[in-house]
Amino acid sequence: MSTSGQRITGTRRWYRQYYRGNRYAYDKYGNVDRCQVMKEEYYSQKEKLLSVLEPTCIHKEFIGYKRIRIYDYEPEYRKNLKNFVWENCFFDPEEDREVWFGDVEDKKHPEYHYYLFYDINGTKTFHSPIEEKDISKYNLEIVKIDQLQTEGHEITELVSTQFVKKVLALIDAGDFKLILSKPKK
Repeated sequence: MSTSGQRITGTRRWYRQYYRGNRYAYDKYGNVDRCQVMKEEYYSQKEKLLSVLEPTCIHKEFIGYKRIRIYDYEPEYRKNLKNFVWENCFFDPEEDREVWFGDVEDKKHPEYHYYLFYDINGTKTFHSPIEEKDISKYNLEIVKIDQLQTEGHEITELVSTQFVKKVLALIDAGDFKLILSKPKK
């Protein structure tokens, strides 16, 4: 291999290492932090769009049981070794040793996620997460679901962000009239 070929390979390697190790390095494609901000912005826009609709019910999704963490220095650790659903360790500098722990499920305390369910003329459906404490604010039927199913769409089937921002501006101004048409057969 020529010297210039080695230099190019070395330069590429340096750039890769630099971008992996420096979270503030310029990246024209964005980074994880920017993606998180954009995700939160899009979900916020979705919530505002759904705010002009009425939910049809509340979906209740079982997500598992409350977990209890048991450390290796606790007496019940050995008794529960076979019951752990998660096991790991960390180094405790004060004890100068690895501390092992495990999680067991408390079958007496099931946990659920709750969602407002929106159905737009049977053509599209949407879910919006809510806290259990907020259920009483809505006078809606609670429907148990097995697992929340979501599906994506091709980008060509989505409306543009520019269009969404214009609709949101109308919602903010209160200058709109919502007309839901019947689905085409």
